[in-house]
Amino acid sequence: MLKIDKTKIKKILIIKFGGIGDILLSTPVLPNLKAYFPDAEINFLTLRHSRDILIDNPYLTRAFTYDPTEDKSWCLIKNIRSQKYDLVIDLFGNPRTAFITFMSGAKYRFGFKFRGRDYAYNIKMDGRGGLVHNVEFNLDSLRALNIPIVSKKLTLPVNIVHEEFADEFIKSVNLEGKKIIGISKTGGWESKRYKKEDYVKLIDRLNEMYDVDFLLFWGNQKEKENCQFIKDSIIKKNAHLIPDSPIRYLGAIIKRCNIVIGNDSGPLHIAVAMGVPTLGIYGPTNPALQGPYGDKNLSVVNEKLDCLYCNLLECPIGNICMTELSKETIIEKVQELIKINDLDLRNK
Repeated sequence: MLKIDKTKIKKILIIKFGGIGDILLSTPVLPNLKAYFPDAEINFLTLRHSRDILIDNPYLTRAFTYDPTEDKSWCLIKNIRSQKYDLVIDLFGNPRTAFITFMSGAKYRFGFKFRGRDYAYNIKMDGRGGLVHNVEFNLDSLRALNIPIVSKKLTLPVNIVHEEFADEFIKSVNLEGKKIIGISKTGGWESKRYKKEDYVKLIDRLNEMYDVDFLLFWGNQKEKENCQFIKDSIIKKNAHLIPDSPIRYLGAIIKRCNIVIGNDSGPLHIAVAMGVPTLGIYGPTNPALQGPYGDKNLSVVNEKLDCLYCNLLECPIGNICMTELSKETIIEKVQELIKINDLDLRNK
């Protein structure tokens, strides 16, 4: 395998396409690269809707985007070749990103061996996709390059503007100084979403146990309507919908929570990046691979089922991994989350 001459690396490109969670789970790569190549320029290529995650990242020089529905691949490749990268790391590995890497002109090109795409790379390894958490999968790129792992922290920078926005919102709903549980009803697939009626029952139960208020996270109009249903249906009227919030503003709001509970979704990983103890509710996707990362975060599944982790967007048997997941099972995990993080949310 080709070995990198550390002294020759002046310019690095990371390529990763995907959603909010996918990009957040790749951010631990960046501080390690910067620690090993402190003087190198590090750039990141991603899809347009995910760029906000990378703005102001202290380890990046620039984040730029590609939209496959509008942008011409040859224009992108021409631009990348003109940048004269020394090292390109393809963390996505689909046919398009493999070809971009191959055509980049970089002396060192890393990628995972997958479905014949390893032609594009001169430093490569068998990927452990489906075997390890996505954070570890991404960090494998550095292990293959013999780069030490000094940090595994997810990064989402928020600045004073985002913090002030969050403070003003918290003040507007009279939650200053109060304990808050964030609830994320978001999720890319319907099959990943814990039902709104079940969230009502869960919140009612949590209200019996703890002295807290609730913030309800939403992304699109349907999710907003579901959160409004939850707010209107719970017995104790102590839930509030967050305002329409771009990613980093959302991060600042989530930072005000004591814990976050939710479906497999971007806000769950944002909570981890913000250092908020997080409980993920999983079913069709596997938390061992994409759950809230870190030993202070937990996931819960209906362990009685044989059909877990099916990755089906639509369930042919009634989405029982969600509908038959008992509230008490979730409550037990909430209690465990509170204990391992040494929190006190009890009624006074």
